[in-house]
Amino acid sequence: MSLPRVASVAAGVLIVAASVAARQDSPPPYRFVATLPSVVDGGPLRTFAFDPGEKKLYVGCNRGLFWVDLSEPTPVVKGPLIKKNILKIEIAPDLARVFYFTADEVGYVDLDRGGEDEFLIGDILARDLVYEPTRHEVYIATRDPRLIVLDARSGRSGDPIPLPGWYGVELESIPGRVFLSVGGKDGLYTIDAATHRVTPWPVDGRIVTPAIIEADPSGRYLFLSYYREIVAIDIARASVVGRVVTATTPSIAFDPGERLLLATWRDEADPQAIKVVAFRAGDDGLTEVANLKNPRVGSVGVEPTNHGFIQAGNLALLVWSSAPGSGARR
Repeated sequence: MSLPRVASVAAGVLIVAASVAARQDSPPPYRFVATLPSVVDGGPLRTFAFDPGEKKLYVGCNRGLFWVDLSEPTPVVKGPLIKKNILKIEIAPDLARVFYFTADEVGYVDLDRGGEDEFLIGDILARDLVYEPTRHEVYIATRDPRLIVLDARSGRSGDPIPLPGWYGVELESIPGRVFLSVGGKDGLYTIDAATHRVTPWPVDGRIVTPAIIEADPSGRYLFLSYYREIVAIDIARASVVGRVVTATTPSIAFDPGERLLLATWRDEADPQAIKVVAFRAGDDGLTEVANLKNPRVGSVGVEPTNHGFIQAGNLALLVWSSAPGSGARR
């Protein structure tokens, strides 16, 4: 994931958009706890992945792959583990590996071996990658009308997956499935992790693609964000269950610990005012749980951790945290 990522209703579909349920006397589910630099060794941090077991945030830039231990009282950026021009990272927590791609190669860092760097593929122009945990595979999108699939344990390459269009974008996984958009095609597509079969994924309710895709790792919800809109989809029902209209283009991130969707966007009336809002997805829509006070240096852009999130800032990254269970789950 990367920080810059950024209401009409179909007939017969009931959507309650952004109903406000947080009581005025309820404490906010998150608090701003720390600041991290957004530039390391002259390189702006641009890709992020969180290991919930180790409570470590991995970050990449053109200077290499770095990490932050968020369990420390005063977290600091450490490293680099490797010195490469890192464009995108994806963590496989069960394998203790951080996969990455640069401008011309794909590899991984073995965390159990002190950050040992393993080369996988060269002479490749990757656009995206995602890890699917049930089959332990890494899917890699390029500009070609197919996806490369690697065994995340052995590194061996399997048969490529042909796409029903041009290239794949916005790869996002849940256990057993990978969601994506396909260049030149409308709508969402899904890949069965067991068979590698690609099929259109029709959704009951209006959606717009291409969009930023964010998944609930448990596999219950898929979230989309695009121009001035956030949509929640119940995956099992393939149905839109919530919709929020925002003043400007939002950035979203799902916190699996609190099971809340975080969103930031600029206020249209005052571009310097940043909205930081937590929503809970349910059958009754996207319910606003908290409208958080934006720190003075806060900006638009969010990345998930676990029981917390990272917010983009002016020359800084802002660390938000919650006590487990404070998000009023349902």
